[in-house]
Amino acid sequence: MLNRSGKQIVILVVDDELVIRDLCSKGLRNYRVLQAGSPQEALACYAAEPVDMVLTDVQMPGGNGIDLLREIKKNDPNAVVLIMTGFGDKETVLEALRADADDFIQKPVNLLQLQTAIEKALGRRALKEELAAMHSLDSLKGAFLSLVSHKLKTPLTSLSLGLEELERYASRLHPTEACHLRLVSMREDLEALSSLMTSLVRMHQALGVAGGEPVRCDLAEVVKSAAASVQRASTKRDMALLLELETSATVLGNRDRLMFALQQILENAFKFSSDGATVAIRLTCVDGHAEIAIQDSGCGIAEEEMPKIFERFYQVDPDATGQIPGFGLGLFCVREIVRQHGGSVAVNSRLGQGTTVTINLTCAEE
Repeated sequence: MLNRSGKQIVILVVDDELVIRDLCSKGLRNYRVLQAGSPQEALACYAAEPVDMVLTDVQMPGGNGIDLLREIKKNDPNAVVLIMTGFGDKETVLEALRADADDFIQKPVNLLQLQTAIEKALGRRALKEELAAMHSLDSLKGAFLSLVSHKLKTPLTSLSLGLEELERYASRLHPTEACHLRLVSMREDLEALSSLMTSLVRMHQALGVAGGEPVRCDLAEVVKSAAASVQRASTKRDMALLLELETSATVLGNRDRLMFALQQILENAFKFSSDGATVAIRLTCVDGHAEIAIQDSGCGIAEEEMPKIFERFYQVDPDATGQIPGFGLGLFCVREIVRQHGGSVAVNSRLGQGTTVTINLTCAEE
């Protein structure tokens, strides 16, 4: 069998009895098996070359397997160590568990039991490595986004200040219509780039690992705050927000993430609605479940696109221009955040008639 590096899995068998070591080696023919007769010999072997798993006895001359387990885990917390023991006392088992043993093999060794325990432990090791790789990737993404935002902030600020100077200078010279339009286009592109960068960092923060205990969140307050922030930032003229907050439902969760999810839905509602349109937000609570429904009268979504709307990077583009702002991560983030809070989200839409996004959350107990 091969490990993640594509090499044969290496198992180190530690026991002062040669017959036990040979028996284990014969039962593990699919693996490369190393042998050690003492904890000291095992540590030297472990340091000399990569080992995927250690299978060790408890009682041995010159030391014991639990001390070996502690030493290995101290140097490599992700190491997989199985304890072989003929002792049935609970103290030995508890001591090994406190030292972070991964499993136990009862003596006399049963080869079928041994193979099964090895396979399970290797499976858990693979899962741990996968999770560690995911956490490492998340950390790398976070560091990258922080670096990007830091590196781009200064040139974007410089470009914005330079453009302001150019706009003031041009206003005194009475520029041609073409020159004026070019300056307007440059300003719009600069603001769009700045907005995209901010959105990307906010999305990463919203989907990161939650910190701290969940707190009680007043959904009515969260809805009002999200609505106010989106309305302030919108460039659409005369857009109206109609709030129908029939209840002050409370949920347990992360207020900032819930607000971010609502902002994403509202930003989409504004983006795909015409100037002067109305976006309605309704909050109700029935039988311990809070429901937030956000309804717009925008362009709607074609039926064939509906299965794709929660996918990463998918964007609805009703006019097929390829110029829709954003990353296509809004609804993906919404669904993930709502799931983090044990809720569900549904979208109903008809092309040319608007869209309704409904979030369902469980209310907190009083």
